[in-house]
Amino acid sequence: MSTLVRALSAEALKLKRTLALWLAVIGPLSIVGLEFLVTWQRGAAHFRQTENAWFKFGRGIFFASSMMVLPLFIALQAALLAGLEHGNEQWKHLYALPLPRWAVYAAKQLIGMALIGLSIGLLVFGTVLAGLALHLIDPAFGFAVTIPWGRLLRFAVGIYLASWLMISIHTWIGLRWKNFVLAMTVGVVATLLAMVVGSDSAFARVYPWAMPGVLSYAFDTGRVAWLPVIWGALGGVAVAVWGSRAVTCRDVL
Repeated sequence: MSTLVRALSAEALKLKRTLALWLAVIGPLSIVGLEFLVTWQRGAAHFRQTENAWFKFGRGIFFASSMMVLPLFIALQAALLAGLEHGNEQWKHLYALPLPRWAVYAAKQLIGMALIGLSIGLLVFGTVLAGLALHLIDPAFGFAVTIPWGRLLRFAVGIYLASWLMISIHTWIGLRWKNFVLAMTVGVVATLLAMVVGSDSAFARVYPWAMPGVLSYAFDTGRVAWLPVIWGALGGVAVAVWGSRAVTCRDVL
């Protein structure tokens, strides 16, 4: 365990002032800001058709982020984290350190998961702040009702767990190949396929790049689709273990 802690500490130090860290903060806040501006422009009349403005507003933010942005964001973050070593040809140096190879891989995996978790957490609090701001602008929007913290956090955790499999796949791709274009191409193609599949089909519930969107689609109804959550979490752990073995057993050229 101490070796993993040392590897994580090293990754955290390398992460400071990097684009990956800034994107984890700016990305979700940009989505919330865009949804805020769109809602403000449409006016309060757009929300009078729903019983709870928080549910409609939250679904718009979660769906836009989970179905269209999150898959590409995960692919980009994994590629950037891997690029810290690929760009400077640091793998030989890392593997020469008194650390087991699996700890290096695990640190990359956990840091990537932490960045995605940070982004989803900021998405939740950004949603609340944007809703409160809209209420101050015009109480007719309907945000005077109690903030649904329970539903927001439940769906945020579900979306996060459902994304584990996607994170593990892109972590493996990013660390296995140093070609940044390849990593992003896989992410773009997989995301486009997820949009074609949609969020209400049976295949979408087991397709890694569509599973977070499946959960967000039902935010306003409150019904959590548990299959993507369980499959995403367990599959993510399995692929992370397999990916660690597959990458660390290779000779570094």
